[in-house]
Amino acid sequence: MTKAINLWSFVFSLLCVCLAFMSFDHPSLLSLNFYIAIVVFFVGIIGFFGVHNWKSALRSVATIIVSAVLIVFTGLTILVGNLFS
Repeated sequence: MTKAINLWSFVFSLLCVCLAFMSFDHPSLLSLNFYIAIVVFFVGIIGFFGVHNWKSALRSVATIIVSAVLIVFTGLTILVGNLFS
């Protein structure tokens, strides 16, 4: 089961990247992307228990890095947007 969590957290992190690019046209998606990225980050940490080879380890590390970058990016965007509104 942890192997499936590892795989699906990676897939959802890639979907969050697509959602981040879509939020340039629809800024209301930023908060949704922020919350999904937080959930994917924690599920990606749980996915470390499903590491059996180097591919799954690379997938887990990529999930954590991508979701952390998205959390910082969307968090700062929301913060700056709230400061100027």
